[in-house]
Amino acid sequence: MTSLEQTEAVAGVDEAGRGPLVGAVLTAAVVLHPDRPIHGL
Repeated sequence: MTSLEQTEAVAGVDEAGRGPLVGAVLTAAVVLHPDRPIHGL
């Protein structure tokens, strides 16, 4: 596993759904700039 200090970007990924046999799979990814925090997040 790579240490976070050695990376330039970290992406968080989440999915919602039961898979293509039951329905659609929805995905999302977010990359936040470390110098521009979102207060209250």
